[in-house]
Amino acid sequence: MTDAHVHLERGPYTAEWAEEFVNAAKNAGITELCLLDHSYLFREFVPLYDGLRCSSDFIDRWLTRKAGIHTLDEYFRLIDRLRSRDYGITLRFGLEICFLPEQTEAIAQRIRHTPLDFTVGSVHFIDDFAFDHKPELWQGIDVDHAYRRFFEHSAALAESGLFDGIAHPDSVKLFGHKSTFSLDETYDALAAALAKSGMYAEQNSGISRRASAEPGMASALYAAMKRHNVPIRTASDAHTPADTGAGIRYFYDKHLV
Repeated sequence: MTDAHVHLERGPYTAEWAEEFVNAAKNAGITELCLLDHSYLFREFVPLYDGLRCSSDFIDRWLTRKAGIHTLDEYFRLIDRLRSRDYGITLRFGLEICFLPEQTEAIAQRIRHTPLDFTVGSVHFIDDFAFDHKPELWQGIDVDHAYRRFFEHSAALAESGLFDGIAHPDSVKLFGHKSTFSLDETYDALAAALAKSGMYAEQNSGISRRASAEPGMASALYAAMKRHNVPIRTASDAHTPADTGAGIRYFYDKHLV
């Protein structure tokens, strides 16, 4: 079993901290573990968020607290240390990168010629709306417009050619908001774009631990992925060792891989 999306950010960049995730993965029956962190944590990526910070006081305050606590070199040194050891499990190392449509070239420059095994793109901002941060931020939001823009960003992510996969591809549903229009064509278009770019999609259990959303993709989105032969990778989106592997067995038992 694979856990393709596990974050290190809540601890120090030491082998000992990473090994807590490795041991938790092995105890959960995980045979492939993919460690990563969010792009905004690295100083090299912080300037890419300047436009968002100017247009949203909430995002500016949030990034002031969270962003730029590491450098990529710190992360790469940790990767080198972990690769030098045999843990009896396949380890892969990557980045989860916020897809900002106006920053595609800047993203490309920052991930070119790195020792990463993979990159996964994610949509965390619908224009200047931090839709997955707090449920109260949805007050006064046009839900249909948010859905349209989320999937427009997702399709652009897929078409960019920057990433190996897409993280939590329908996380816009996190706080229970639903569009009034059918998403079937939207799902099909996203799956087609991912297939054309040779990307995978995550079955990600993380949002079901944050809210009452269903684990993984909506069934119609998953069906679209399968129709277009998009590879599926299971992911816990763990931020602590205890959550490593969470929900992965469910996806395999339900044949959702």
